[in-house]
Amino acid sequence: MLARHFSHMLLHPKESLEDVDKQPADLVEVAFHIAFLALIPTICGYIATVYLGWDLGVGESLLLPASEALFLFSGVFVALNISVYTLGFGICWLSKTFEVESDPVRCIELAAFASVPLMATGFAALYPHIFFNVMVGTLALGAAVYLLYIGIPIFMHIPEEEGFVYSTWIVAIGMVTFVTILGAAVFFLQLIY
Repeated sequence: MLARHFSHMLLHPKESLEDVDKQPADLVEVAFHIAFLALIPTICGYIATVYLGWDLGVGESLLLPASEALFLFSGVFVALNISVYTLGFGICWLSKTFEVESDPVRCIELAAFASVPLMATGFAALYPHIFFNVMVGTLALGAAVYLLYIGIPIFMHIPEEEGFVYSTWIVAIGMVTFVTILGAAVFFLQLIY
C-alpha cells in the first residue's frame, strides 16, 4: 500500500491517492504499515533521548536513562497507533453525516496515508534540537492536513466542496486526539519523575 506509493506521494500526492483508491489494501497490510510508520518516531526519539540528548535551548541537554526512555517510547508507539486508528474511525463515523458509504479499512487506510508526513518527521529527532523539530513538525502537520483535504474527496467519492467540510471535521477530530495524547503524555511523564 504505502511502500508502493511513497516516492510518488511526495511528488504527485493526488495521483498517488487516486492509485491507492483503485487498489484497496486489506486490514493486515494497513495495520502493518501503521505499525511500521509508528516505529520511525519511536526508535529515533529513543535514540535521541538516550544517546544524543535533547537541546531545549536552555541549560544542558536532556538525557534519560534507557529504562525510563523505553517505558516512555513504548507509550509513544502505542499512542501513535491509537491516533491513526482513531482518525480512521473518525473518518468512517462522519461518513454517515455526509451520507457516504464507507469501509472502516478504507478509512483507516486514508488515515495511515495522511499520517506519513507526521511519522516521517520522527527522523528529525536524530537532530534533537527542539526548535528544529518544531519547525519540521509544523511543516509535516501542514502536509498531513493537505493530504487529508485532497484524500477525503478521492476516497469517499464525494465532490471537492463536500470534501472540504468533511476534511475540516476530520482535522478537528485529529486536534482533539492530539490534545488528549499530550495530556496522557504529561500524566505518564509525571510517573517517571
